[in-house]
Amino acid sequence: MSRTISRAKYLRQLYPYKSPSTSIDHLVIGGGAVGLSVAAELVKNTGRDKTTFLVERRGQLGQETTARNSEVIHSGIYYPLGSLKSRLCIEGRDLLYDRCKKLGIGYKNTGKLVVATTESQIPYLQKLQKHSRHSSFLTNSNDIESSKIHTKFLNGEEARELEPDLSKNVIGALLIPSTGIVDSQGLVDSLSREIEESDYNIDDFSSSLEKENRGEGIIVLGTRVVRIDKDPKDDSWVIQLETNWEGLEEGQKGDVESVRAQVVVNAAGLGAVSLTEGVVGDQDIKMYAVKGNYMSYKGPGVGNVSRLIYPCPSANIDHLGTHLTLDLDGNIKFGPDVQVIGTWEEAMNNPDFWEKHLSPSDSPDLISKFAESVLDYLPFINPKNLSPDYSGIRPNIAAPGSQGFSDFLIRHDRDKNRKGFVELLGFNSPGLTSSLATGKYISNLIQNDIYGKNQNGGRIGKGKEKRLEELAKGWEA
Repeated sequence: MSRTISRAKYLRQLYPYKSPSTSIDHLVIGGGAVGLSVAAELVKNTGRDKTTFLVERRGQLGQETTARNSEVIHSGIYYPLGSLKSRLCIEGRDLLYDRCKKLGIGYKNTGKLVVATTESQIPYLQKLQKHSRHSSFLTNSNDIESSKIHTKFLNGEEARELEPDLSKNVIGALLIPSTGIVDSQGLVDSLSREIEESDYNIDDFSSSLEKENRGEGIIVLGTRVVRIDKDPKDDSWVIQLETNWEGLEEGQKGDVESVRAQVVVNAAGLGAVSLTEGVVGDQDIKMYAVKGNYMSYKGPGVGNVSRLIYPCPSANIDHLGTHLTLDLDGNIKFGPDVQVIGTWEEAMNNPDFWEKHLSPSDSPDLISKFAESVLDYLPFINPKNLSPDYSGIRPNIAAPGSQGFSDFLIRHDRDKNRKGFVELLGFNSPGLTSSLATGKYISNLIQNDIYGKNQNGGRIGKGKEKRLEELAKGWEA
């Protein structure tokens, strides 16, 4: 059935307003790493009398963007100072390493080399290193040394001493020790336990306040949000939740229940923009789906590789070049590339259109482009051994070809009749690395804006924010 209106407007016609049958305090939409982190922080920090629901439309958690990325723990070096990506990535990186160590989540602190093969790329590495020196301004950590992005500039020979498979064409490299890899499913499982199990991640070092302040957390799978309305009686929200929806024909309905929530957090990833449109009407944000293919590799030319290896990135800051990553078993893959799929109009009319693009591309032309890029810094790989592995989709909110940097977008317009509706839009890379810090940020924001509790770290103060903006000048060019 073809439609001339957006999916969000169509759903508002299909599902008329329905009075709520029950009330909760917080509803988090989206069961990826970011949504789970938000829910876990709300359960831990907003009070024992508060109930937090997390709804995920799939039958399992973390099945969309969280399950389809490189699982890299990013250092935060690529993002402008003062940006949410920079702050949340650096803070999230440290939180992620700490959590993995404490709770037994699989990870490896591999380190990374960014390599230059031409003289024209050396200034970029120098700029990257200079940029890293200011990173300690971004975090809330009292230990500034642990919060910085440490780097070391290497010449070609020094780089090959660390990674002997590198090309003789590599004339310089930047070593970034804080980069690593993580078991994303292990992180998802850990966060889900923290939401629902009152004694998980509680130990003898946890304060009595932490133990006493915990609320109730519930995860609901196989449930999608079809409509969100401002409650006509107060500042709360009325959300319609549909179960048994998968496999239905156009126009058919599953089982629908309506609930009231004081706070709604839209962390729906690829579906977040459409959900926002359903609430605010005329949408000022557009979603541009971008596909990234990954190639697995087994063969010669990489036998000594122990770190992640990145080329100097393209002018588009959201694409860091066709780089080499490892998994926890030591397997090597290359990617992602960048392929724009569909248009923002297609995403508006069918937010799930990207599903038909999920299969990794196996075109000879694409494999050839991968090989050409990789051979520039790893000359002894055999291109015939590159094999399509998987692909992921990024929920970009910057139009393809846009100049400059696209940040995460977190909105809470508490003074525009939208108090309690928190939007997380454009959470592409480094969303996984930033997830734990994002959870803390949103929890603090809600305690500040909704409950009037002044929490340290929820926001950057105006004076500090101005200082960070000064440091950021010139980085986006």
